[in-house]
Amino acid sequence: MPRISRTSQQVEAFRQEILDVALHLIIEHGFSELSMRKIALRLGVTATTIYNYYASRDELYFFIRIRGFELLFESIASTYKAKEDPYEKLCAVVGEYVRFGIRNPDYYEIMFISRDVPKFLDCTGTPLEKVAGREKEKSIQTFLFIAQGIAEYLKISDAKSCYLTIRLWTELNGIVSLLNSRLLREVEEHTEPLVKRLIADICERYHHLIIEKSLKNSSKKGGIDNAKSHRNRG
Repeated sequence: MPRISRTSQQVEAFRQEILDVALHLIIEHGFSELSMRKIALRLGVTATTIYNYYASRDELYFFIRIRGFELLFESIASTYKAKEDPYEKLCAVVGEYVRFGIRNPDYYEIMFISRDVPKFLDCTGTPLEKVAGREKEKSIQTFLFIAQGIAEYLKISDAKSCYLTIRLWTELNGIVSLLNSRLLREVEEHTEPLVKRLIADICERYHHLIIEKSLKNSSKKGGIDNAKSHRNRG
């Protein structure tokens, strides 16, 4: 039987199917148990067919992470651009990060939780270095986007913005991880209002930071203006 050629759209759709199946297998059995044969079995094709789309399971893993980080960035960026007020932008982004993690628990675990998987530094000098480098670039895209927004919002240096973004990230990751593991429900039955309160507290803290920054700037400006006034009178 002659081989059926696929359109570019069909190729891309099947590549995504492979990623979806691989993602679920990793979550179910761990990365160490993932194989092209198991993926092929789930999809009803041969392992050779899978190799026509991805060279190895390690390459597959990196493409899973790339797709996850692309989805995260798209959701964060679109949420950010939909708001005009800087404070509303911040609150929307914080809430969307948590929602993304809840909507996509499998992707989130692979992106931020899993440990027994290859990393960029493991792949330097290997055939995987290029795709691992692309994955690393995608993995920090959302972080840099948020850090830039915080720097503009608070009028602070990149170094301070980086620290605040890391602090924000650890807080949000903690919320998502506790929700997805269902541990939070062990200590609080009504998690939804609790999470809303946690998000509101985070946003309010950053709002206070900009108020403090504005007051300091006003104070400095007032001092400069007063000094000029005294010199003029002199």
